[in-house]
Amino acid sequence: MKNWSLFKGNIATEYIEKIGDNIDMVLIDTAHFEPGEILDFLIVLPFLKENAIIILHDIANQITRSVTRNEWAPYLIFNGIRGEKYLPSGPYILKQDIGAIKLERNQKLFYHDYFRLLGGQWQYFPKETHINQLKHFCKKYYDKKCLIMFEEAISFNRNFVKKNPKKIIYKYNSD
Repeated sequence: MKNWSLFKGNIATEYIEKIGDNIDMVLIDTAHFEPGEILDFLIVLPFLKENAIIILHDIANQITRSVTRNEWAPYLIFNGIRGEKYLPSGPYILKQDIGAIKLERNQKLFYHDYFRLLGGQWQYFPKETHINQLKHFCKKYYDKKCLIMFEEAISFNRNFVKKNPKKIIYKYNSD
């Protein structure tokens, strides 16, 4: 544990460069609402080793919980990431709530597909400071087409939130 570091209090763009590249495994268990896990995955993706393992929790919330909100982000990411999928064995395969993916080689080929996952209606809109951090991050680690898709998703969702008052109250935790 002497080699471990705990980072908290902001979004992953604040810490990922300190962690560095060649990450071989990551667990993503965050907001569960779009754009939550999608953005978290896009933040860690450029720092992952070939064939890294991504573990996602709550990939079946949309069918296993009696919730009034849509918790689709983990499901979208789990099914959208290119790689070999692993689920616990046993019955109720669609209700398995944790899964892992061993990434296919050369993930850069799929970056545009991953940014398309941001194109739906988000369940919350991140703080403007976080949006700015994410834009800067995307400019640094992704190509122009990815940045354009990100900007379009921001614009669409900013307008959507203005026209449709949120039914979900999303509170920012100090952590």
